[in-house]
Amino acid sequence: MELIADDAERTRAIRDIEDMISLVNDALLAVQDPAESAQREQTTLELIDITELVGDEIDDHRKIGTSVTLVCEGAKGNALVLGQPVALRRLFRNLIENAITYGGEARVMVQMRAEHVLVHIEDSGPGIPPEARANVTQAFVRLEASRSRRTGGAGLGLTIARKIAESHGGALEIGDAKSGGARVSVTLPR
Repeated sequence: MELIADDAERTRAIRDIEDMISLVNDALLAVQDPAESAQREQTTLELIDITELVGDEIDDHRKIGTSVTLVCEGAKGNALVLGQPVALRRLFRNLIENAITYGGEARVMVQMRAEHVLVHIEDSGPGIPPEARANVTQAFVRLEASRSRRTGGAGLGLTIARKIAESHGGALEIGDAKSGGARVSVTLPR
């Protein structure tokens, strides 16, 4: 990089390399078998407060001026799950960033149930058509062919989120937000 004299060109080159590394890492994560991945990471399981973890992600977005809201049903500290913190953080980061990218904002609701924690992430964007919902969580699937790596990602974010949820014994479902847009729901066992 030091051979590139122009600062702006060097910065672009570094960003492109970081993007490529991120894309390769995402692709590798997307093709991992969730059962094998979970078995390998058994030693890193921790008791995690999902409200706190999601709240930290939201705080990061608020610091840069993004519109993100959090509603929690139940007292903080009750949304506990046994899981891998880095993976769960990645799951919710992907979903919140998708909501912001495609809907301009994210609304996150955390609900505690007797046997599971339910997290809904909603946006005000165009939503995901019912006929596309089954396929959009598959690797490299994007809703619009016109989306490029720069504008719409590589089609790995929902795949990775689904695999992380499943590797934690949970599920990811896609539906409609009441106010329009998409609603992605993640269920994790308590």
